[in-house]
Amino acid sequence: MSLKAGARPDKLAKPPASAHGWVRAAARFAKGREGVLLITLCLLVIVISIGSHGAFWAPVNLNNLMVSAAVTAIPAIGMTLVILTGGIDVSIGSMLGLVAAIGGKFFEAGWSIPAVAPLFCLIGAAFGLVNAAIIIGGRVPPVVATLGTLSIFRMCVFLVLGASWITMIPPELTVIFISDRLWFLPVASVMALVLMAVFAFFLRSFRLGRHIYAIGNNEEAARLAGVPVARIKLYAYTLLGMFTGIAALLTLGQSPLVQTSTGTGFELAVIAAVVLGGTELSGGRGTILGTLLGTLIVGLVNDGVVLMHIQPFWGGVLLGGIILLSIGVNQRWPGRGGEATE
Repeated sequence: MSLKAGARPDKLAKPPASAHGWVRAAARFAKGREGVLLITLCLLVIVISIGSHGAFWAPVNLNNLMVSAAVTAIPAIGMTLVILTGGIDVSIGSMLGLVAAIGGKFFEAGWSIPAVAPLFCLIGAAFGLVNAAIIIGGRVPPVVATLGTLSIFRMCVFLVLGASWITMIPPELTVIFISDRLWFLPVASVMALVLMAVFAFFLRSFRLGRHIYAIGNNEEAARLAGVPVARIKLYAYTLLGMFTGIAALLTLGQSPLVQTSTGTGFELAVIAAVVLGGTELSGGRGTILGTLLGTLIVGLVNDGVVLMHIQPFWGGVLLGGIILLSIGVNQRWPGRGGEATE
C-alpha cells in the first residue's frame, strides 16, 4: 500500500475517535470500583473452583448460586435506594420472615399461587411503609427505628407460627421460580437482572433518581432546592419493603418451609452486598451495577464456605469482615462509590 505525497503515516494509522472513546471508557472502568469488583469476582471463582476440586461448576451448584444471589439482589436494589438517601433498614431479615409466615398461612389455607403472590408484595410494602412512617413522621434515626421494628417483626413471626412450622407450600412455587428457566437462567435470576437494569436506568436518567442522590449528598440543600425529601424517602423504604416481600416469595420457592428463624441474618447479606458494591453509608454515592457485583461476591463467599467444607459460622464472620473492609475502602477510594448525580 503506497502513501500519497505529504500524508503522515501516524495520522493514517490513528483509530477513529469513537474507538478512543471506548478505550478510555474501558480504562476508567478497570480503574474504578466496579472494575476492581469484577476482577475480585473472577479471582474468587478461580480460588473456589480449585478449592472445591471443580464442584463449583456442577450445574446444581451454579443453579443454587444464581437463585441465592437473586434472592439477595432484589431487596439489595431497594437497600441501595435507601442508603443513597442517607438511611438504612436493618429490619429486613425479620421482615422477610414475617412476610413468609403470613404468606405461608395463606398457602396453608389453600389459596393459589396467583392469589397469594401479590400479597407478598403488598404486605412487604406495608411493612416498609411502617418503617418510613416511624423514620419520617417520628423523626427517629433510621438505624434506631429499624432496630426496633427488627425485634417487633421477629416477635410477630413467633405469634403467627405459634409452636409449629409451615410446610404446606405449593411445590409449583419451586418449579416456577427455581426450576423453570428463561435464557438458560432460573426465572428468579432473570427477575433480579431485569429489576436491576430498570433501576440502574432510573437512577441515571430520571429526575427522581437524581433527587435520590441529591438527598444523600446534602438533605437540607435538596429540601431548599424544592426536592420532596419526605416523599422520596417514603418511596425508597416502601420499595425496599416490596422487594423484601418478593424475596420472601422466592425464599419459599427455594426452601418450602417457614420456621421462626426464617430470614435471620438476611439483612447482613444485603447490606454487605450494597456496601461492598461501593454505596456509601453516608449516602449520595453508589450504583446498581456495583450492588450487582457486590451481591455476586457475597454469594460466592457463602457458596465457597459450603463447597470448601469450612465451618458455617465463618460465613457470618466473613460477611461482617466484608462490611468493615468495604466501609474502610469506600472512605479512601478516589471518586469512591460510583458517580453522584450530575
